[in-house]
Amino acid sequence: MPRKLTFLFIILAACTCAQAQRTKPLVSANDNDRVAATRAIAALSQLDNDVIVYRSLGEFEAGRKLASVSLATFHAHLREATDEVESILPRLTDARLKTSISNALASYRDGAYWWEKIYQPRVIHVSEFRSNDNDVTPSASFFHANLPYTVAIHWRQANKHLQRALQALVS
Repeated sequence: MPRKLTFLFIILAACTCAQAQRTKPLVSANDNDRVAATRAIAALSQLDNDVIVYRSLGEFEAGRKLASVSLATFHAHLREATDEVESILPRLTDARLKTSISNALASYRDGAYWWEKIYQPRVIHVSEFRSNDNDVTPSASFFHANLPYTVAIHWRQANKHLQRALQALVS
């Protein structure tokens, strides 16, 4: 008789466990996605606060300022955001959200790359001084003159992707 009771208890416990697995868990994968995506978006929002997003060429020509922080500060924030976002991206299951976050990060990286090409610190160390005499062709000077707008375009694209990520998160 005790064997039958033990067997009946095991069957009852198995049925209870199976029923519990069919019910909705307290924290779903979608909730985990939202939490992780919120952290990634917060990291990218810090970068968005560092840069100046111009809506038009006219606005850019009037301001001509690329960011509200120095290049070194932006690079530090970019490293932090990159570490945070790259650790989160593989865990996201929503493809649209993942793509928007990834594209925003890529645009901030691209903007930082081009900003570094034109960055001119206010204090120049003699050891860093070099002549640019070998790069004076008309096309090179045109290219160099338009790099600030290239940076501004990357900031605008990053902002656009960040807004799309926010929309995907709330929908």
